[in-house]
Amino acid sequence: MAFLHHLIYPFKPDFSENFRYQILTHLTKNISQLKRSHRINGRWENLYLDPDHIPEVKQVFSAAAKYAKDITEKPLIVPHKGLGFPINEFWFNVAKPGEKTGWHDHKKNAVISGVYYLKVPKYSGDIHFRKKEKESWKEYSINSEPGKMILFNSVLEHSVSKNQSADNRISLAFNLYTLPLELALESTEYSAHKFFS
Repeated sequence: MAFLHHLIYPFKPDFSENFRYQILTHLTKNISQLKRSHRINGRWENLYLDPDHIPEVKQVFSAAAKYAKDITEKPLIVPHKGLGFPINEFWFNVAKPGEKTGWHDHKKNAVISGVYYLKVPKYSGDIHFRKKEKESWKEYSINSEPGKMILFNSVLEHSVSKNQSADNRISLAFNLYTLPLELALESTEYSAHKFFS
């Protein structure tokens, strides 16, 4: 992993199993409020929910911002409507059995992106990263585990392998930015051109 160690940072925030359960409960309770961005290979990639429906996410973002500051030595934030921003730079990913996420990267103005795992059944898929060096791709994977947070450079391409369990894998993903923010020129949604083969 030496070639990627400066781009990927796994952490284990001090959040309890009950804390993750509360997030999942609010997610289920507010299922009718979810907004979807785009459909790739038969599944909705990103599911959006305002933070007032799921207030625990703010604690996740605070932990991510603290870790990200240690990495970049700059203050970073996850913009969301709870802070007065017009958009939410976080979303949920729900991978049903048999589903996977293709290679993609994140918004160009973001500095760090992250994922926090809420529910990870055994054999439900790991996250993979790749970086092109000369003419070949270097790849690295990290086990997906409940309660794990992974921060990574936003331009780093990543994917998630097929969920081979009998249950859903659920994670919370987000982007962190430095100030001043440059969000006005970008859509709140991801488009299919961000996904690669």
